[in-house]
Amino acid sequence: MSDLLYERMGIVGTGLIGGSLGMAASASGAVGKVLGSDADPTMLAKALELGAVEEAHEDLEEMVALCDLVVVAVPVRAIPGVLERIAPALRAGATVSDVGSVKEGVVRAAAGILPSRCHFVGGHPLAGSEQRGVEFAHPDLFREAYYVLTPTGDCDAAAYSRLHALLTSLGARVIAMEPRLHDRAVSVVSHVPHILAMALMNLALRRAEEYPLLKLAAGGFRDVTRIAASDPRLWLDILAENREAVGETLSEVLDNLQHINDLLARGREAELFSWLERASSGRRNLAPALRESLGEMYVLSLPVEDRPGVISEVTLTVGDLGINIDDLELVHPLESGQGILRLSITGEDEARRAAEALRARGYRVTVGKAMGER
Repeated sequence: MSDLLYERMGIVGTGLIGGSLGMAASASGAVGKVLGSDADPTMLAKALELGAVEEAHEDLEEMVALCDLVVVAVPVRAIPGVLERIAPALRAGATVSDVGSVKEGVVRAAAGILPSRCHFVGGHPLAGSEQRGVEFAHPDLFREAYYVLTPTGDCDAAAYSRLHALLTSLGARVIAMEPRLHDRAVSVVSHVPHILAMALMNLALRRAEEYPLLKLAAGGFRDVTRIAASDPRLWLDILAENREAVGETLSEVLDNLQHINDLLARGREAELFSWLERASSGRRNLAPALRESLGEMYVLSLPVEDRPGVISEVTLTVGDLGINIDDLELVHPLESGQGILRLSITGEDEARRAAEALRARGYRVTVGKAMGER
């Protein structure tokens, strides 16, 4: 029996993320062949040369017609246009995903564009760097990185399960979120930090006319402004697409900055110290909070109905707790009209919390040790 999850995977856009996905998929052994297409022939040729793709296709529609998985790795505002182009050429049963860092608009566009014969699962790998181009691609880019999937209520369970299994095989920590919740979360942890880094960099550039700040820049300044070197065209798309959530988060940040300015002006050092201490303590605890338990693997088994939306409901329930599903297996419907969904979760506490949340939604869940099985 073949261990392949997909016979052919097509990458649309062979830059840093698309190229890294191609390299990782090839190395995983879960994909028979990785095909690539790019609007920039030079980038596509480089991707082929570096092994990011195994076949280069200048004709996008021709490539898509050959694939059972298509990943759109282009700037977020270009995604709907790509979906329009590929929709007529998609094979029946094919899965389409994307890597855009803003999800609500993309998921809505996909629902209105793609034919019913294929499946769409929105995605966003929380990986990458300020570098751009396939020359910086690496097969381990997604290892230990969170990879958000945004299934909708009508998401096909088998399609989601296969994509989840592929991403897990790349070493990613897959978590499910609703598109709207995702966009608000990334405005805090990604989008506004980029704005602040760029604002600080522009301030320093203006002040450099008065004194040589840039030459004296200390480690803290370099650390904070590193991401300001990111592609401005890419970030224009991201910020414009997520303008509502970014605007809300920016307003909160401005309120916080004004509060600190007031504390400084009034000499209220005790309150300022408390603010600094809270931030310092939170940052020190961030890494342990994000790391999954290194304990044993547990398996949650639950009967599920053969109905649209069940996979979305289960994975979002677990994802809302911030718990990573290490592996997901769906045993297709039994004679009773139900199937068995198996979720592998690292750490007993996380497994118990996930089970309680699912039981609260009416699912019958059993929890057991996996005994090392994945």
